[in-house]
Amino acid sequence: LKPSPNVPIPLPVTLVVDEPVVIEITISDDLERWAAQDRVHEVLLRLRLAEITEMDRLSFGLNGRRLPETLLRKINQAYLMAAPRFRASGYWFIFKLDSDHWPRTGNNTVEVTLEHQDPDVTPQIFVRDVELETKYLMGKNFHRGPQYTDSDLGPYEHAVT
Repeated sequence: LKPSPNVPIPLPVTLVVDEPVVIEITISDDLERWAAQDRVHEVLLRLRLAEITEMDRLSFGLNGRRLPETLLRKINQAYLMAAPRFRASGYWFIFKLDSDHWPRTGNNTVEVTLEHQDPDVTPQIFVRDVELETKYLMGKNFHRGPQYTDSDLGPYEHAVT
C-alpha cells in the first residue's frame, strides 16, 4: 500500500542523544467510561526500538508525563534465529499502564528520549513501532484470559472429543 501524499509517515524515527522525539497517536477508546463500569482489564503501550544495546539509556513519556520504570518490561528481540524473511528485530519496551498513566480519548503524544548511547556502537537507534492495546472484560467480574481461562484459576485441560 502506498500512503496518501499528504499524510506524514511518523515511523521510523531516528533518536539522537538528549533530543526527545514526539510521536502522535490518536485513541478512540473512552477508558474513563469503561473504567467506571469495571470493564478495563489492561492497557499496554509497546515501543520497538532498533539498533539498541543494553548500555543505552532511554526515557519515555505519555502526554508530557514521564512513564515510570515500575510499569516497564523490556524484551530483547535483537536477534531472531527463526523469523519471516523480512524480519524486524529490536528491543520491545512494554508499559502496563495504570489508570494514572492512561492515554486520553483523541490526540496523544508519546515521547522517547535517548539519554545515553553506548559510544562503541555506531548504528543510529530508531523507533520502529508504537502500539497501544486496550483489553476489556466481557463483564466487570469476568475471566481475564482467553477462552474462559484465567491465570488466577490455574491451568485447565480441555476435553477432546
